[in-house]
Amino acid sequence: MSTTLGERTMWRKAAAVCLVAAPIALTVATGVDPALGDDQGYGIYRQHPDAVQWHAILLHWAWVLFVPGFLGLLTPIRQRGAVLARIAWVATILGLTTFSALMASDFVLLALEQNLPDAQVALFDTKFEALLVTAAGWQWPGLLGWGLALVLTPIAAARGRVIDWWTAGAALAGTALYLLFAISPVPINLLGPIVLIGAYGTAAWRVMRPRAAGGPDSFGDFRRAFGRMCLYAAPLSFAAGMATVPDADGDFASDPLMTQVSALLLHLGWVLFVPAVLHLAARANRFTQVAAGVTVLALINFSGLMLGDSADLAAHQAYGPETAKRVSETLGTYSSFAFGWAMPGMVLTLLGLIAVAVGTAVSGAARWWHAAMVAAGVVAFLGLGLGPIGVTGPLLMLAGFALMAREPAAVPAPPVPVAG
Repeated sequence: MSTTLGERTMWRKAAAVCLVAAPIALTVATGVDPALGDDQGYGIYRQHPDAVQWHAILLHWAWVLFVPGFLGLLTPIRQRGAVLARIAWVATILGLTTFSALMASDFVLLALEQNLPDAQVALFDTKFEALLVTAAGWQWPGLLGWGLALVLTPIAAARGRVIDWWTAGAALAGTALYLLFAISPVPINLLGPIVLIGAYGTAAWRVMRPRAAGGPDSFGDFRRAFGRMCLYAAPLSFAAGMATVPDADGDFASDPLMTQVSALLLHLGWVLFVPAVLHLAARANRFTQVAAGVTVLALINFSGLMLGDSADLAAHQAYGPETAKRVSETLGTYSSFAFGWAMPGMVLTLLGLIAVAVGTAVSGAARWWHAAMVAAGVVAFLGLGLGPIGVTGPLLMLAGFALMAREPAAVPAPPVPVAG
């Protein structure tokens, strides 16, 4: 089914909202950060638990919202700027999404400080930084992708004539100011985020003013190929993550290496579902488009929860099982984390994948039994638990999504307008 003008407008509106909301959330998060100026030692979080939680959840959501905002800003690019757009697209999906997960460290640090003296809290950092797979799979690509996404996205958008160079320059200036002064005292630390509000507010306005574009759409071809590949890669990574869980009873400390490998594979599986569901939604109806948008936000949140396995492992190595359990229980008492991150991430991810699959079938871009296999895979994932049998759910999802990847769109999608 082709994407109608109304559906394209809906996507532009969603991207525009995210481009405005993301820097606003970043501004508020930066303003309420309790660890500013020279006061960077352990113990600050213990003194300001509410401010820490607001800072962490708002900062996390700022980066989460930048993901669909940047993807929407890049989408109108066709040939001009396509090379930069490809790099920025991958950096946003794999890097910026991963970086948003790292904000969970603030919640973990708060839980540690509320259970341990400062001298012992430092031991956790030592153990966590020594987890090589976690560092190489989460921290390094997260930081690199975050930087590339923030720098290359406005440049690619300006090169592709989606926004003007003044807007791109303002976005880069705001990013530089944020990097320089993020932990400076208020109001100096707000300079960068405020400039970003102006820059990406202007970019949002430009995204909402499309103009016709012709010629080859090499970037669109790349996005479609990437999304189709992810229909295979996402459930495969999910299955591999379930297969490598070291202990069916959830004792992740029993095998430190496999705990990290499994967590990383599961994280990548949920991340790769982002372009997969966007690919399905692009050839489906409005319901599927809305479901895909909600699912993308949920997937970004859910993927970040896999970092908890590595944090739990580091706590076990630093303090033993009893203290690690106490820290985990404290983390579970933070309502901002539970209701602002964990619960919507898991619940809306699993329901969203089913909704997208069903919507694709309703649109005629897949068969009903393909959607049924995806739904059965989600149910099996929830019901069968960990261990070798836990691979059943991901494999059912792989079969369903792989069959959807082989189904052609009912009608070739029309050219995407470029903002102007």
